Amino acid sequence: MTQLLRTIALVITAFTACTVMVAQENKPSFLEWLVTDEKLEAALQPLHGHQMMTEAFPTKVIDTTIDVQSYDVTLDWYRALKTRRAQRGDRKATGIVKTVVRARVDSLSSVVFDATTLIIDSVTVNGAKIVFRKNVRSLTMDLPSRLRRGQDVELTIYYANTSDDRALYLFAPEDALAINVPYASGFTFSQPEDARRWFPCNDQPDDKAYFTAHVRVPSGFTAVSNGVPTDSLVDGDSASIQSWHHDQVMSTYLFAVNAAPYVLYMQEYKRDDGTTMPIRNYHFDVDDQGTRYNARRAVENVPEMFTAFEKYFGRYPYATYGHVAVSPVPFGGMEHQSMTTVNRRWLVGDQELGYAHEVAHQWIGDEVTCATWADIWLNEGGAAWGEALWAEHYGGNSGYMNVLWAKRGQYMLVGLLEPPIYDIPIGIIFNVNTTYYKSSWVYHMMRRMVGDDAFFPALRSYIANYAKRSAQTFEFLEFLKNEIPNPPVAWSDFFNQWLVKAGHPIFDAALRPLPGGAPFAYRATISQTQSAANVPDVFHTPLRVRILGPGTTRDTVIVMTQRTQTIDIDLGWVPREIVLDPENDILCEKQSSVVSVDGRESDAAQMRVLGPHPVTQGQPLRVMSSFDGAVNVRVVSVTGEVVATLDLPLGVSHVNTSQFVPGTYVLTTADGRSDIHLPFIVTGR
Repeated sequence: MTQLLRTIALVITAFTACTVMVAQENKPSFLEWLVTDEKLEAALQPLHGHQMMTEAFPTKVIDTTIDVQSYDVTLDWYRALKTRRAQRGDRKATGIVKTVVRARVDSLSSVVFDATTLIIDSVTVNGAKIVFRKNVRSLTMDLPSRLRRGQDVELTIYYANTSDDRALYLFAPEDALAINVPYASGFTFSQPEDARRWFPCNDQPDDKAYFTAHVRVPSGFTAVSNGVPTDSLVDGDSASIQSWHHDQVMSTYLFAVNAAPYVLYMQEYKRDDGTTMPIRNYHFDVDDQGTRYNARRAVENVPEMFTAFEKYFGRYPYATYGHVAVSPVPFGGMEHQSMTTVNRRWLVGDQELGYAHEVAHQWIGDEVTCATWADIWLNEGGAAWGEALWAEHYGGNSGYMNVLWAKRGQYMLVGLLEPPIYDIPIGIIFNVNTTYYKSSWVYHMMRRMVGDDAFFPALRSYIANYAKRSAQTFEFLEFLKNEIPNPPVAWSDFFNQWLVKAGHPIFDAALRPLPGGAPFAYRATISQTQSAANVPDVFHTPLRVRILGPGTTRDTVIVMTQRTQTIDIDLGWVPREIVLDPENDILCEKQSSVVSVDGRESDAAQMRVLGPHPVTQGQPLRVMSSFDGAVNVRVVSVTGEVVATLDLPLGVSHVNTSQFVPGTYVLTTADGRSDIHLPFIVTGR
């Protein structure tokens, strides 16, 4: 009993820290590893030898009744930019949309657009008014004659905005002064489904169209939209009408219009082939080279970002790029196609990764767009991963991993509690931990699993194949199956476990002498211990294992397909440490130990408490056993009472704690093979 009381007095550590090692540059992929140890080779799983029994990846049904060809949008913001909000009345601004719509079905009798918070004054075809019906969500326009499949109709919609504090933001000078903004301004922000709040449209991301914008603003204002400025006409003594046009199709949520007394700072991206691309930066004059806000300093490295991303993703798809700074907004930046909107706060100059994120979006999100909002991870995960690629461009692999490691740290704070990546509810679509951080690691894991020589050509091919279009996740999956048909883990398994399911693996490993083996023969037992709702019991994944000894290392890869797996290793030396996933190829938690460093069995390390500790009553206590076969244990209270007797198998077991009152307990072995006293604490609910 004296030993038992001494054990109870020990301080219990909840987690064993993960070992972090600096990864090598240009690491080979798992496919490129050669196993020279015959016993290790026999222990490895064959490629696709154990595939998960998964259903086909989910798909979404998309409304393909119509295909909008173009929008020509005229906006009159003059009065709103001169009149404070309180005096504007119900009609905040007015607009006209000329749109060409193509029927994708036979006998199309009406066109339905999304339209909320809008007053529809009239709709015409060839100058003749047609019947329309407006409800709180949509605008239905009855056509004068039915359309055949492939036939176009041009509609003109006259409307007014009734809201200017969401999607459409309009600030007169007095409004701007009240919020400490130097000038009046107007701007739009539509993602995910707010374009319908400021102009009637087919507001779904898969339907791409050409856009032209005409904006009536007070004299001294500059209007900014996607593409390039095409015209500016004086309208009387105090106004002008300024036009922009983008020569590439885009989704409605990527269309944006801005206006303010902006100044223009021009940059240029110069390619090695001698071609150039203009970069237009619009901001307030006081922010051009100010003490606090300094736009030139903030965008200094943007041209070089195109050098980086063209290397990774292929040639930049548009003729121009630019930024427009706005305030106030509750977001950082938005990848409006060819003309990114940034929060004025970014002009402080400490958001370079944010700029890189939005530049990366021009390929992943704009050129190829998520077809539904269930697929938003394709956009945001790709751009968040793009931040790491930018860091890799100038800082090598350590810069790359530093960015990803920071995202991992934030995700891990709540990782097992987060929803799955795919089809995240639209109300939490911008869940940073899932949609951005975990999704960036999905791209990283794909890269690491198959290697740069396979992944980047496949990614560039995917972008080129779906250019100017949209894609669902299942289409990306099928594309990878064709481009890289034999990854270590089948693409279907990979996508289902990381996207449809939640969470991540928690690995635990113990290295101990092989029973009855040669002097330097060891057995590594590797278990996955994660347990949470909708989290796979087993993540199928290649796992790199590194064993460290005196001045030497042994590396190998095992494809994990089971909850607990073992590999036997003839080392020829005494191991000091076993490290799982040393290059951080997997989004995971990991802990490991060497049970013996001198050839003798170490009882204390053969049974350990894993995961969060103390454990709340009713939550499972995870216990790792490294004994061969089942071991009988007793659960003893501080009073010496045996409250439970259990048989724990090799690997990880979940002990039900609902029967234990809050307090301190000790797991003790009872089969005579060892003398283990393992303390744990149960707290109240």
